[in-house]
Amino acid sequence: MANSEIGKIGHIILIESLQSWDQALKEIEACRICGVGIKTKGPDPLTQRIQLIQVALPDNRVYIADLPGLGERERILGGLAKLLEDNEVRKVIYNANFELSFIRASQMRRLKPKNIFDILLASQLCWSGYYDLAPSKSKKNPWRKRVPDHSLEALAERHLDIILERSCQDLDWSISDHSPEQIEKEMDYSAERVRVLLPLHIIFQELIKKNRLEKVAELEFRTISPVVEMELSGICFDSKAAKALISEKESQLVEVFINLQAEAKANDFHTLSNESKMPCDYFNPESREDIIRYLQSQGFSIASTRADVLKELAGYGYIFAEELLRYRQVSHELVFLDNWLKKTHSADGRIHSTYYQLKSATGRLCSCRPNAQQIPSRGDDATVIRKLFKAAPGKKFVKADFSAIELRIMAYLSGDETMQSALQEGQDLHKLTASRVSGLPLEQVTREQRQAAKTINFLLIYGGSAQTLQWRALSDYGNFMSLDEAEEARNKFFATYPGIKQWQEKQIAEMSFTVRHYFHNCIYGTFEMPLTCTFTALGRRRVWPRFGAGIRASKFQLFNTPCQGTGADLIKLVMCELYDKLQSEDARIVGSIHDEIVLEVPEDEAEYYASLLCEVMNRVGSEMLYPVPVTSSVEISSSW
Repeated sequence: MANSEIGKIGHIILIESLQSWDQALKEIEACRICGVGIKTKGPDPLTQRIQLIQVALPDNRVYIADLPGLGERERILGGLAKLLEDNEVRKVIYNANFELSFIRASQMRRLKPKNIFDILLASQLCWSGYYDLAPSKSKKNPWRKRVPDHSLEALAERHLDIILERSCQDLDWSISDHSPEQIEKEMDYSAERVRVLLPLHIIFQELIKKNRLEKVAELEFRTISPVVEMELSGICFDSKAAKALISEKESQLVEVFINLQAEAKANDFHTLSNESKMPCDYFNPESREDIIRYLQSQGFSIASTRADVLKELAGYGYIFAEELLRYRQVSHELVFLDNWLKKTHSADGRIHSTYYQLKSATGRLCSCRPNAQQIPSRGDDATVIRKLFKAAPGKKFVKADFSAIELRIMAYLSGDETMQSALQEGQDLHKLTASRVSGLPLEQVTREQRQAAKTINFLLIYGGSAQTLQWRALSDYGNFMSLDEAEEARNKFFATYPGIKQWQEKQIAEMSFTVRHYFHNCIYGTFEMPLTCTFTALGRRRVWPRFGAGIRASKFQLFNTPCQGTGADLIKLVMCELYDKLQSEDARIVGSIHDEIVLEVPEDEAEYYASLLCEVMNRVGSEMLYPVPVTSSVEISSSW
């Protein structure tokens, strides 16, 4: 490479022409591995652009391309996109979601990245939910949970004993705009951040192998692309209809508020004003103290205002508790609607949620800004709110979710023969449970009995008690069940599905045993700790630290984590395969909530994509949970 084309500062090589960039790409291809980073003017790939590209090589050299100064933005970014899609070169990136979002937005096409290794996801995966305890200032709780810091600065310090500077992060990069001193400082800063990626890659690659997380790591790295597609695609939100619904909900809230005030006043309720501390008859439905004081004055011995407590009172026909629940529901819906309205993007009028792959210790996808998981799914209010999320003109939503997936996963994990045989024969498990609990033939089971059995199934697979079953039957369906009846139903459930009982006993027994889990830091190098651990069908781990004589895991967590984590593995596998099969830019993955996937596709191709989505979900699920068959239901609609 000619010296006239390259400026050098130590091991930093500044790309000064398209020719030198092409030469750099050839060297990268020859190395078969590189660290990649970018700098942008801001975090929004829809409105902001890449300013700087940094690529680190194994010999400690770092190439830096200043896009505003080069004037060949499209061709350079095109070369970077091809590098990401080159399966022969491993790309080590910290938070690849960020890089892929900007690069895909710059190319205006679906990228097919291959051989990506994400340092952030690798770190989260290897820590597997671990935490320690640190002193707190609270007298009630002297110890607080302290989770690991997965920032690049923390990883560099913890694993490499390198302190990364933070001072230049917000510098608006462009060589022509800054002094030589600023340029040198910024280049050093940018180079150091990408240079640590390859040493970190060696460490985390070893940890992933030692902890037998190769399959899960590969899945998480593949999942980055469909997650980026969901974030960039966003979803249409009917702002006009949302504003009208907000007005309607505000009227409902006022009506419920007036009813609560009238009821409290009629029963001579008095409290102290927050401002003057003088007696007043104002009832604050958002005040825990007011609610408890009023309910106790009415003869209810309660110490909590949780929803389950109020549902129990409402189940007994107490209208005031029902009105309180309604007040909370409408208040929550107003906050939800207002939040989503504020998040409508100016660039396209759509809403773009942010998704996190490993924020949950179970591996389940989470979202925020706004939280797509908060979109209601049941009831008349949920139907009205979901109609606000509309497919674009000329498009349709294709939605599919797994059928009774939690029970199918439990059948696989526990190996229960009765449950597996019933699923293989296509039986309705809720109806089967209702039949065994009631003693009636299957054909005589009523709709109400099936609904009650649904509660029994989903509660008891996670270790629910007879007492919990009693109040859930009342709060969910208004069915009173004595404690003896609840205990009898629980016993009959486990008599029907003995494999689940045995699996739960095995999970509890494993609380007393440990497995080797490997960690790393710059002081001890790679080291192991004996920890209690749960596993998913794919091998995803969740570990719990041991403090004193025991661990900080509940029975519910020991039962729920393998099931929920397996569900997370399954939905991510489906998303990845679906992403690979989508060829048209007009068909995109726009949402995923728990076990549901939503596509936005051309209206005249909706039937094809419905068939494709259903086929992928059924096949991938059945292969993963073999011999348990997996089925899904699909729907074509104009709104979510």
